[in-house]
Amino acid sequence: MEILLLFLVFLFIIWFCYYFLKVGKGSDIVLTSPVAFPQTSQESKRKHPRTTVNWPVSMETADGIVEGEIKNISLGGAFICCEHPLSIGVVFRLTMKAPDGEPIEASARVVWSNSHLPKEKVIHRGMGVQFLKMSDRHLHCVRGLFSPSELK
Repeated sequence: MEILLLFLVFLFIIWFCYYFLKVGKGSDIVLTSPVAFPQTSQESKRKHPRTTVNWPVSMETADGIVEGEIKNISLGGAFICCEHPLSIGVVFRLTMKAPDGEPIEASARVVWSNSHLPKEKVIHRGMGVQFLKMSDRHLHCVRGLFSPSELK
């Protein structure tokens, strides 16, 4: 009797998977708009707001100068778009060229990179960096990109 009951439960599970999950056949549902998920990504973990910029940047590494473009920036870090991102953990000096012409210098550490992703999966090849050291004057320049309410 127990074997028969187990067999019936097993058949029910298989039927349930086939009928409701359509294993191996795909879904009949077609999404016409992107699904919005709760914000549990990097955005929600950030300490500082970000803003979009397009600033040229030069990075001084052990292998020489690497050119790139800052795509977004905050008081704590930036996303640097470059053809060959540095390895995670690498510390380097960088010079950003703000639109007002003042070079903004900082030291930074690579905290993530998308260099491991296939080219067709990446919109902007690059890396996320955390600022380690920046002069008060240069920090003031970056702070000027944000309204006081954004910095609270």
